[in-house]
Amino acid sequence: MSNATPKFVRRPTAPSSARDMAMLRLAPIDAFAVPRLHVEPRQADGGLRVLDRPTGTYVLVYTPSYTSQFRAGHRSGRWYVRSLTHVGSQPQSLDFASARAAVDAVGRGTWGLQAAKSAPTPPTHKLLVIWLEAGALASAG
Repeated sequence: MSNATPKFVRRPTAPSSARDMAMLRLAPIDAFAVPRLHVEPRQADGGLRVLDRPTGTYVLVYTPSYTSQFRAGHRSGRWYVRSLTHVGSQPQSLDFASARAAVDAVGRGTWGLQAAKSAPTPPTHKLLVIWLEAGALASAG
């Protein structure tokens, strides 16, 4: 046996790694950004389970499929949002054209029926459309 102490060989580091470490020394990261929503994979019925992280609540984005839901006011082909603990067939939210629109409304916090009632309605302006004939446009120029 040899009395020589083992030599530790320092392996070269990648330049990008050294640059990243230098950047972290200058501006350390205390916390990283976490998305407001976590959307789980689609369930068997096509619905989406969504975690709203700030409130800590789960909601379900779904399209109606039961007769009782249609009798209660749901519309076919539309997407709705309800809390995961809700039991009943009455809609708890507005109807949305797509699942993405429903998830975006959950992210904004404007999916409930209460939010729709408290939101100001945009003014409706009637558009005045004047159709010109092709000959009138040519003679005007």
